[in-house]
Amino acid sequence: MNNHKRLLTVVRWPLGGIRTYMRYVYQHFGSDWKVTILAADAQETAALQEDAKIVGAELIMAPASFFGFFWVVFRTLGQNRHDIIQSQGFISAITTCFANIVFRKPHVLTVHGVLEDRLLRGLKGRLKRLVTNWAICSVDVVYAVSEDVLGHVQQQVPCLARSKVKQVAILNGIEPKLFLDSRRPGEFRRRYELGSDLFLFGFLGRFMPQKGFDKIIEALALLEKKSVPVDYRLVAVGSGDCKSRYESMAKEKKVFHRIVFLPFQHDVFRVYGDLDAVVMPSVWEACPLQPMEALVSGVPLIVSDCIGLREVVCGTPAIVVPDGDPNGLARAMINLLNDNQRDIFFKFSQEAALKFDVKYTSSNLVRLFDSLLK
Repeated sequence: MNNHKRLLTVVRWPLGGIRTYMRYVYQHFGSDWKVTILAADAQETAALQEDAKIVGAELIMAPASFFGFFWVVFRTLGQNRHDIIQSQGFISAITTCFANIVFRKPHVLTVHGVLEDRLLRGLKGRLKRLVTNWAICSVDVVYAVSEDVLGHVQQQVPCLARSKVKQVAILNGIEPKLFLDSRRPGEFRRRYELGSDLFLFGFLGRFMPQKGFDKIIEALALLEKKSVPVDYRLVAVGSGDCKSRYESMAKEKKVFHRIVFLPFQHDVFRVYGDLDAVVMPSVWEACPLQPMEALVSGVPLIVSDCIGLREVVCGTPAIVVPDGDPNGLARAMINLLNDNQRDIFFKFSQEAALKFDVKYTSSNLVRLFDSLLK
C-alpha cells in the first residue's frame, strides 16, 4: 500500500530564486512525501532537471504558452495522482486556479514577489489585477516567503480580509553546509582568469530593473573618479532581457572594462568563495536567498533597504544603503576597498548558518501541508 503524501508544485517561471528555493526546500521533505514539479520550459531547464534529480522529484515539462501550460496542469490534475498543489508565484496560481475548478484539490499559493503597480495600469492592467485578486482569494492558503511580502499582499488585495484564505509567512532558507564547506578560494578565479590581486565585487542575479544593476553601473562611474588602493572588477553573473542594455550603459559610462559579464553558474557556492564583496541594490525582493548565501559564505555584503531584503539582513553585519543610492553604493564600495571587513563577516557566518537553515523552512511548510490534508 502506498502511503506517500503527493505534492504537485506548479511553476510557470522556474528561474533564479524560485528554482533554487525548490531545490533547497524539497530536499528536507522526508521519505513520506513524493514531489512532482510541473514547470514551463525556460532558460534554466537543464539546471532544473539536475535539481529535480537531486531532490528525487518527478519533473513534467510544459509549453511556455498560457494555454499549453494550462492544458498540462489540467491533464496532470485529472490523473488524480496528487493530494495537494503548491503554486509558485501569481501566474502559476492563476493557471492552476482555473484548472483546479473541477478537481478542488487543496491549493497553496507561495508568494515570491510583489504586485508591481507599473504592470497593473490601464485597462489591461486592471483586468490583470482582477484576475490576480480572484486567484489569490480562491486558494486555500496564501504562504508568503517573508512578513514584508505578506503585508504587501494583504494591503494590495482587500478581498483577503473578507476571505477564508489562511495567510502565513515562512521565511526562506538555504543549505548552509554547501556554503560553509566551499570557502576554498581559487577555483572560480582560475576558471575565468581573474587574478588573485583583483578585488572582486559580485552581482549574482537576473539582469532586470528589479535588481538595480543600473545603480551599480552609476556607482562604478563614481568610483572611476576616486583614488582607490587596489585594482577591482565587478563580476556580473546571470542572464536576463536587460543585459544588452546594461552593457551599453556601462560602455557609455566608460566602466565596461570594470565589469566581467558571466553566464549563469550552477555551482554558485564556488563563486562566493572567490568574491571579496557582494553588491545587491534591489528595488524590491520577496525573501532573497543571495544575501543568505553571501552571509553564510562570510562575504561582505552591500544591500539596499528595500522590501524583503531589509527583513533578511536585519540583525546582520550587512552594509545597508538607503534606496540603493549610487552615491551610497560607491561610498560603501570604497570603504571595502580600503578595509574589506572580511573578519567581521567571517565571524558572523556560523550565526548566519543557524539563522538561515532551510530545515526550518521545510519543517514549517510540511506542517502547513499536513494541516490541509487532515
